[in-house]
Amino acid sequence: MDNIFKSIINQLKPIRPMPKVKMKTCSISGKKFKADKVNFYHSSTSTDGLHPYHKSFDNFRRVTGASVDQCRNLVNLINS
Repeated sequence: MDNIFKSIINQLKPIRPMPKVKMKTCSISGKKFKADKVNFYHSSTSTDGLHPYHKSFDNFRRVTGASVDQCRNLVNLINS
């Protein structure tokens, strides 16, 4: 009997909305990603504490030795 009352009470509780996930736009690709340290490197000079480039785009840029503008052009060519 207690289980029935508990289930009824749980169904009557208001549903809490999910918290809004903070998103950050990668300045190379222009795509939005979840703003966390999984997707962006730490930066002590930025206001939100995250580097403006997504990790995968920044790693590609570093490995190839390309500039940010060259990476942007490449992404634009791929997306068009």
